[in-house]
Amino acid sequence: METNDTATTEYKPRDYSLERWIVRLLLLLFLLPFVTQAQETTTLATNEGAGLLLKTATPGTYAIVPAVKSEVRITVTGPIVRTTVTQTFHNTTGRCVEGLYVYPLPELSAVDTLKMTIGSRVIVGEIREREQARKEYEQAKSEGRKAALVEQQRPNVFTTSVSGVMPDDDAIIEIAYQEMAQYENGEYRLRFPMVVAPRYTPAHTLATSVAAKLPFTPSGSNNNGGTIALSVDLQPGYSVRNIASAQQAKSETLGNRHYRVTADSSTLQAGHDFELSWQPDLGTNPEATVLTEKLGEETYALVMVTPPAQSAVRLPRETIFIIDSSGSMEGASMQQAKAALLLALGDLNPGDKFNIIDFDSMARPLFSDSKFADASSIAAAKSFVEKIDADGGTEMLKALQLAMPEHPTTPSGTVRQVIFMTDGQVGNEQELFSFIHSRLGESRLFTVGIGAAPNSHFMRNAARFGRGTFTYIGDVQQVQERMSELFGKLDAPMMTSISVHSSDSIAESWPERVPDLYRGEPLVVAIRVHDANAKITLHGSIGNEAWSKELTLPPAGSSEGIARLWGREKIESLMDRITDGSDPNGVEAEVIKVALQHHLVSQYTSLVAIDQTPQGLNASCKAEPLPTGNTPDHADPGTLPQTATPAGLLLLIGGSLTLIALIALRIVK
Repeated sequence: METNDTATTEYKPRDYSLERWIVRLLLLLFLLPFVTQAQETTTLATNEGAGLLLKTATPGTYAIVPAVKSEVRITVTGPIVRTTVTQTFHNTTGRCVEGLYVYPLPELSAVDTLKMTIGSRVIVGEIREREQARKEYEQAKSEGRKAALVEQQRPNVFTTSVSGVMPDDDAIIEIAYQEMAQYENGEYRLRFPMVVAPRYTPAHTLATSVAAKLPFTPSGSNNNGGTIALSVDLQPGYSVRNIASAQQAKSETLGNRHYRVTADSSTLQAGHDFELSWQPDLGTNPEATVLTEKLGEETYALVMVTPPAQSAVRLPRETIFIIDSSGSMEGASMQQAKAALLLALGDLNPGDKFNIIDFDSMARPLFSDSKFADASSIAAAKSFVEKIDADGGTEMLKALQLAMPEHPTTPSGTVRQVIFMTDGQVGNEQELFSFIHSRLGESRLFTVGIGAAPNSHFMRNAARFGRGTFTYIGDVQQVQERMSELFGKLDAPMMTSISVHSSDSIAESWPERVPDLYRGEPLVVAIRVHDANAKITLHGSIGNEAWSKELTLPPAGSSEGIARLWGREKIESLMDRITDGSDPNGVEAEVIKVALQHHLVSQYTSLVAIDQTPQGLNASCKAEPLPTGNTPDHADPGTLPQTATPAGLLLLIGGSLTLIALIALRIVK
């Protein structure tokens, strides 16, 4: 019998490793667009970083050029802080480009100087009416001339448009501004933002996109911040007890009441703002100092009254607490406001009178009239506060009408203080400002901003109209500290009913309504006189006692910035007149006049710098946008492009080819 043996073949599972690898690659390719969309971007409307942005072929999209070098020079004269920032950028794109320099400023700062250096050309800015400045800039740009423009986008963000930056040119941008040093708890403070974190906004909501990288970071932090040097020239006008900085800055004494502080990339910490504080020697009485500056035929004086360390007199108080319980206060904001109010109730003395007004769509007072802070009334107040819930509208005017009646019944010699706790989310700001201005009388209004994002513009200006101060509480953990500071200050005003007079009949002083002098906050008044020998007299009340001080103007020295401060204060007061019903066109004309005279950017004026020389014309170039996806040579490696690219199409083509290859592979096998 014939046997037919069949060969047995060992079973081997099919190797799918290559196919799996291709599938994974295909999946990764399709997911990549969704990953890159989550990268942080920001809009020019909300961007808080500083840097030079280059226009690309995609409208509204910019590529960032990191600063090669940054220099910050800060001069302190009395309470005036003048800051000059100089940054150097290098054009490595190989083409003529137009840029936009964006930089953050303190909310109350005043820009007054712009200088642009491109190659060997130096162009200095001039103040023009806003529309005229824009026309001159656009004309220069169309002719290929180098030009720059500064406009006020919002109170704390300015932009400088820069055109005609030729290939391999250095663009050096210098901007100068000034502000007032902050004075709290016996010490002055200044802060310069080294890094400002950009806000996250989903890419699909953006109108204008920029990469979220900031140039003010010291070298060594791997984000191309370049080198940075910072110096502070400190001439406060009084003896200083202590100069302190967390950034290990070096300080030295240059002469009598003259100091210098320096820091550089080796001492400045990445991600931390530069902060400096100094403490004046405080006496037992208010002390007045006057500094002067000459501008043309006019003399500008800065009068500063520093409060003593402690008050010798405490006056009886009537305190009206207003608490916002509208729907916008729901959650943490309501919790913070109630905690602040309960803390305030515990600070009242038995001789003080008080009341509480809770408002949303309606306003509800706790008592029909203010009551003394005894055990019974305090218990009723705490029960009232505990029951407050956030809902309804924000009828702020009704609460103010109750707090500031047309004919208050406050006894003579009593300090009347209105403390307003709110997030300030209202739409009728001008109506409220007008009411506060007309009804204030002898009351003082103090605003307390509650929540992560209160309307600081409204809160600060409401306090200014109310001759009070603004306190911000952003977190429940800050309630006790901030409210203790506020009530320690309000418990005993150092001086009230302050007025400023000059022997010069045509003198102008700002602010028109001088606030009271409180512990931890100096009083600053800017005055312009035609007679350099004029006398300045201050009047006020310490307790029930009259106080006065006559000041002689010293010869104008190196106190630069006083004239600009006076101009900024006057512009602010002029803008307030719109609240009082003044003709906006008339106010605009006056603001333009003051801004042009004092070289200030305002709502109606801009700085424009244009190269007018023949050499500038010969070296002209027509700016070209960067091709989509192109970035400067020194862009960070590993950073995905943040401009629009044909990535979607390329991924689709690549994915299709990969799929075809996968199908072909299966057929072959």
